[in-house]
Amino acid sequence: MRSIATFREEKTALRFWNFLQAEDIESSLEEDDSNHEWLIWVLDEEKIPQAIKSYEEFKVAPDDLKFNSIQKIEPKSKDINKANVNQISRFRNYNLRENWKKKERMPGLFSLSLIITSVAVFLLSGMGKNIEIVNKFLISEKLNGSLSEILNGEVWRIITPIFLHFSLWHILFNMFWVHDLGGQIEKRKGSGFLLLFVLVTSIISNLTQFKFGGPGFGGMSGVVYGLFGYVWIKCKFDPGDGLFIHQTTAVIMLGWFFLCFAIKDFGIANWAHAGGLVTGSAWGYISAVRWNRN
Repeated sequence: MRSIATFREEKTALRFWNFLQAEDIESSLEEDDSNHEWLIWVLDEEKIPQAIKSYEEFKVAPDDLKFNSIQKIEPKSKDINKANVNQISRFRNYNLRENWKKKERMPGLFSLSLIITSVAVFLLSGMGKNIEIVNKFLISEKLNGSLSEILNGEVWRIITPIFLHFSLWHILFNMFWVHDLGGQIEKRKGSGFLLLFVLVTSIISNLTQFKFGGPGFGGMSGVVYGLFGYVWIKCKFDPGDGLFIHQTTAVIMLGWFFLCFAIKDFGIANWAHAGGLVTGSAWGYISAVRWNRN
């Protein structure tokens, strides 16, 4: 879902919103009290280009007959007074986005699979204490820095450290953010996009941690910081995409990032955090610039 149009007057916004409804472009109309504006959100990502094209035409010729000929959608009951009509009309306009927000609280299929796999590995490895099993998930069991196992065909090791967790707090923290941030991205961009995103950020964050910290690490936090960086940057430079993270949460995440670097021997894969954060932020910024340029 993306915000594609902004209006100063409710009457004008309603005219264009009704036009979209007639064109079978499912959308919602929302009042932004802080800016005294009316925003139109389009639900179907595939219909966003069509909606934007129509909005550009509407701005040039809002009185064109193809827009004015659309009858305003109102409740059918004749027994409802004007106040109730306005209330129901607004409910119709807002209801779509409210329902969408509720759906976003549920993880997508791929987000859920990441959570289930991580929990399964956590339990199978005895909460990270079964060294024999843990070693099979490490990027390398050797300390010579050669990644010889991967070069000899065990290519899964470049990904599998993300499924290792060594305490209950560790896995709860990471799975919460996979659910929240990963679920948001998957709902917006689809499971295929999130799969590609996790693969890229996990490879970069794992290799970065291996390069600067050695092979003895595990956890989804590199991917989590990648998800955070992507959502955070998109919020700043492409807010119409609908991704959201509260500013206070962003400050806490960044504060934790720098605190972990400041405290020596904290036992945290700091370089995985850094690799993920840089990758996700760069991805989000490039995506925002491309959208805004178009």
